[in-house]
Amino acid sequence: MIQALPSVGHPYDNCAVCQAASYYANSIGRHIIAQNPNAKGVFEAWSRESETDNSLHSSLQKNQELKDLLLSETPWVMDANREQEQKEHLADFFDENLMNQRLASALERMNTLQRSDGSWSWWPGMPGSMYMTVEISEMLVRLNEMTTQQTDTKRMLDRAFGFMGDEIVTMVNQMKKAEKKGWPATFPSHMALQWLYICTLDGRQLPAKVQQANDYLIKLLKKETRNQSIYDKAMSAIVLGNKTYVKSLKEYTVYREDMGRYYDTHRALYSWRNFRIPTQVAAIEAIKRLTPEDTQTISEMQRWLLQEKRTQAWDTPINSVDAIYAFLNGNSQSLSAQPKSILKVDGQEIETSQATAGLGYVKTVLPSLGGAGGGHTFTAEKTSTGTSWGAVYMQFMQPTSDIAVQQSGISVKREILKADANSALKVGDRIKVRLTIEADRDYDFVQVTDKRAACMEPVNQLSGYHWGYYCAPKDCATNYFFDLLPKGRHVIETEFYIDRAGTYETGTCTASCAYSPEFRGSAPSIILEVK
Repeated sequence: MIQALPSVGHPYDNCAVCQAASYYANSIGRHIIAQNPNAKGVFEAWSRESETDNSLHSSLQKNQELKDLLLSETPWVMDANREQEQKEHLADFFDENLMNQRLASALERMNTLQRSDGSWSWWPGMPGSMYMTVEISEMLVRLNEMTTQQTDTKRMLDRAFGFMGDEIVTMVNQMKKAEKKGWPATFPSHMALQWLYICTLDGRQLPAKVQQANDYLIKLLKKETRNQSIYDKAMSAIVLGNKTYVKSLKEYTVYREDMGRYYDTHRALYSWRNFRIPTQVAAIEAIKRLTPEDTQTISEMQRWLLQEKRTQAWDTPINSVDAIYAFLNGNSQSLSAQPKSILKVDGQEIETSQATAGLGYVKTVLPSLGGAGGGHTFTAEKTSTGTSWGAVYMQFMQPTSDIAVQQSGISVKREILKADANSALKVGDRIKVRLTIEADRDYDFVQVTDKRAACMEPVNQLSGYHWGYYCAPKDCATNYFFDLLPKGRHVIETEFYIDRAGTYETGTCTASCAYSPEFRGSAPSIILEVK
């Protein structure tokens, strides 16, 4: 999770949100080093690793021999380069001088983008935005919650509160006028809820007219909670200080030992590039704030966040900032150095470096032990606290016809459909291959390789995007690439001509997450008889 800090700490744009996220990340970095001075040495050790086994490589670049396609065969080369560049910033990210330079730069640009009325504009020259001001103020207030009060941003935040307070007073006055004309008053918007949430976290004394407007909104908010999303309900729980809402938040969760505790309901909305990260973070915060003694639920919900990061490359500053807040708020000591796990095969310890044990993989070549009961024993001894995960891969040679159905997180089923299901295949037939892929969670960078028989010729010979995926026909297979494969069932249908007679074998069909190759499913080969 800490690897998300450089990605937001080195802003690529001069927009207000990016600069605020940069200030946020660098301030947290400074706080981490103050709390854990030894952490910097670990990051520097990562940067000195060999090129072949570098913990700072993108997850798309690592472990190529465990994947069905080389990175160069996918559309994700630029994504991998960008993520590697972000990770390589880890070593210099914790350099005190560079960190102070980035903080000063972010502060200067935030000051430039803040207008005289206290609002922030999105880009230089644009008008002030209530939305942008609320988003940035939320980051700064959360930062004050996690670390000591940030004196550098106090004046900016004071001015922003003045602007937001005036906007809320104007909005409430308009609502009251409409109410007198017979329009029923309802809670106005999610932005108004964010405002109340920021006021609760900040705890400052508000001007009388602003407090009156807030009291009016809070009265309406109490009537709205029944139909709220999980995200809004969590924020309302904090605003109202109501433990009953927290109980409701917990009742909506589901639990899996490997995944942790999370929301699998339509009320947990997708946002910020179609992830449920903000919802999970909001719920964790409400539970921490109102029922801090429930450490088990908090830990289980944090586990889900870690598992999501395992299969996803969060490419928005908001997702990364939210996740950092969920882990470090009130728990900076979680970044303390931990002992490495001990890996053994047949009782003999495998030599690993600290970095490799945590972020890479270890390859061991073993002789085959055939016959009944033959095999090797692998054990992993974990003595560190907190959540860890791993996977064991076994690679061996096997005839294509002997490969059976396999699935781990992702499953794939292949069907060959023809116009007359009862007739034999013959040259000239037009058939359809239907792939049904099921994902047990949201995955980034999923590649599907559907190998085909020599008698099958694709109807569409051109590569391109089709309904959320990129299709690339090759000589003996058709590859499909999903930037994001959401949880659930997905169906791909592709048409082929039968162009020659004989007996053929299709080969396997695999669907795997290139970001985390332990999540993979395969469908067996199919024999085709063509008349």
